Amino acid sequence: MDEFREKLRTFAQRMVALAPRCTNEESTKLFLILPFLNFLGYDDRNPDEVCPEHGCDFSEKYKNRVDFAILRGEAPVIALECKTLGMALRDERGQLRSYFNAAPTVKMGIIADGLVYEFYADSDEPNMMDQSAFLSLDLREIAKGKIEDSVEEGLRGLQKSTFDPENIGAEAKRKLIFQNIVLQLGALAQDPSEPFVRMLLQKAGVSHVRAKSLDEYRDLTKSAFREFVNQRILRRLDLPTKDDAEKAAGPSQEVPVAVAAVAPTDAVETTAAELQVMQYVRKRLAFLVKEERLYDEISNIEFKDYKGKMVAFYRRERAGRLFDFREGKDASMHFDFGAAGGELAVSKLSEIDTPLLAVYRQRVEELAPAEKRAVA
Repeated sequence: MDEFREKLRTFAQRMVALAPRCTNEESTKLFLILPFLNFLGYDDRNPDEVCPEHGCDFSEKYKNRVDFAILRGEAPVIALECKTLGMALRDERGQLRSYFNAAPTVKMGIIADGLVYEFYADSDEPNMMDQSAFLSLDLREIAKGKIEDSVEEGLRGLQKSTFDPENIGAEAKRKLIFQNIVLQLGALAQDPSEPFVRMLLQKAGVSHVRAKSLDEYRDLTKSAFREFVNQRILRRLDLPTKDDAEKAAGPSQEVPVAVAAVAPTDAVETTAAELQVMQYVRKRLAFLVKEERLYDEISNIEFKDYKGKMVAFYRRERAGRLFDFREGKDASMHFDFGAAGGELAVSKLSEIDTPLLAVYRQRVEELAPAEKRAVA
């Protein structure tokens, strides 16, 4: 494993272990945020480099203070606004935006609760903070080894030895465009447009497609997307794909049962939307739960695909059922939480937060080992 990647994972595990002791903003700063700055190479014991309560004032009348400013020479180049662990970060975005306006030398802003970090730049207009973060991370996910390449690359560039205040705007713009491309690819995977389907078909050697045949090719394109995503997931988990397994087995041998169990089939395929839902469920619960017992049990959430639906469950499929998920034809998402929350048709995943948290608490209380119970 890459040395920086391993150091990042080890650091995240240490911060997650310390997190339960951080019950207010000051302890969050002391035990979580200052160590993070130190991890990036900044000397948190040197007030000429990491300055607490730095002034970012519009005038003598309107006084502003940023929790920490990272200085180059005597000028602040990074402003960091801190929140108590577990508090919503969105409330501080307006305040951070004001620091960009007040301090022309500030090129990057950070909002953090000690485990969740959002990084902003002024990529569109000087001293006007972007609406969207160019980099976001959750140390709880990193502690589990879930380190996205974009996060690793982003943090490398923010280290003291490599951070370039004058170039961060252009780099942030590149990352924001990258994020948007990923979103567009996700949308195309769910509903391929006619020009996109025709472009892929031309690349595949099919140049003349009648309009009445397009729906069939659109379904074929969606299936190809799912196959591509599934293969990438298997490779990222260091599991052989179906083709790899067949090559390894040879023509006279059978593919091992364990491989066949995870390889995609024609009858039931895990869709990009289903993967997105499960990723959201695990990440969102990690944010919503406050008790460490509940947090530890998130790793026991699994899912099983059936034709037309996906079932998410905790530990046991029947007794631990969290919800059934179905994709709507109109891009809506349909969830059935049973008696715990009923049926919902939503356009945004955030709309399931309340029933999701409620049913998860209930299942952990019912099914967790004795030492993990009493979570309410």
